[in-house]
Amino acid sequence: MDDKIQTLKITDYLAIYAALLSSVVFLWNLVQSRPRIKVNVLFGVETIDGVTTSGVFVVVRNTSSHDIHLGAIGILYPYREAGAKERLLHFWRYKRWPKRVGWCHTSLSNYAIKDGCPMCLEARKSHHVLVPKEIVEKILSGATQATLIVKVQDQLWNDVYSKPFKWPQLKRV
Repeated sequence: MDDKIQTLKITDYLAIYAALLSSVVFLWNLVQSRPRIKVNVLFGVETIDGVTTSGVFVVVRNTSSHDIHLGAIGILYPYREAGAKERLLHFWRYKRWPKRVGWCHTSLSNYAIKDGCPMCLEARKSHHVLVPKEIVEKILSGATQATLIVKVQDQLWNDVYSKPFKWPQLKRV
């Protein structure tokens, strides 16, 4: 039996390098081709025609290199507590994680806020909407906790959610 160890030639090393490089480039192009939307919710103040209004800014950012067509911007708030049994039944019935069970979905148009949708958000651009303080408090009047989540939906019904935003409840003196 021959116990020779085969050594790789320089051409073998070049072929391995080319295969690895082409695989990395393929994966990079695959990641870059997907549309990506980021949604942030933050407290803000805006002055329009000399009138200063405070409230919640909804900032939608297109972080991809493609245009994204937005269909709607909505707000979610918790309206009831959901138990473990209800979450398990939701998971069994719909085969998806029950993160938003007990949350109410509402559109900004229900409160006469122009969100600019439907619209085309260009690559590397952002869009913002101010939800005035009075409307936020009206929305949260039926909530179990003072927390908001914003949902942005593109025209293919893909949903992107923001992180929960805690509305500050200041104690009046």
